[in-house]
Amino acid sequence: MADSPEKILNRALAQLLHDRGLAVYKPTGTIPEKGISLTGVLPTTVAECTVLTPLRPLPEGRADMIYRTQIYTRRAGSILTVRDWAAELRGVLDLKEYTPNVLGISWSWEFSGTDFEPDTNGRAATAVTYYFRGRRP
Repeated sequence: MADSPEKILNRALAQLLHDRGLAVYKPTGTIPEKGISLTGVLPTTVAECTVLTPLRPLPEGRADMIYRTQIYTRRAGSILTVRDWAAELRGVLDLKEYTPNVLGISWSWEFSGTDFEPDTNGRAATAVTYYFRGRRP
């Protein structure tokens, strides 16, 4: 069985975040500190992490799709820490052509985002949803 487009997209995003120093992507084994989970589930084994949650794609005409991913990150520090992280992410993904270079993606943009005040362990979080215009597989 072939991987779904959502899995393909999230693996490419994980590698991109790793390459840009925003998170640590380890495709196999346990999730390291500041690691990336592709399951959509927040790991309890690390204090700081990023979770990529695939959202169902939306058809756009006969040949195009809008692929969507929610990117959630939790980091030690104030809300300004995660706002800075989201700004760096915006620099990588928002209003970019052919990023990431999978699924015929031609354009990406930030659709929505929200920040969360630090929890009782001093970790703030942000959740950002990105849309990617691509081709049907």
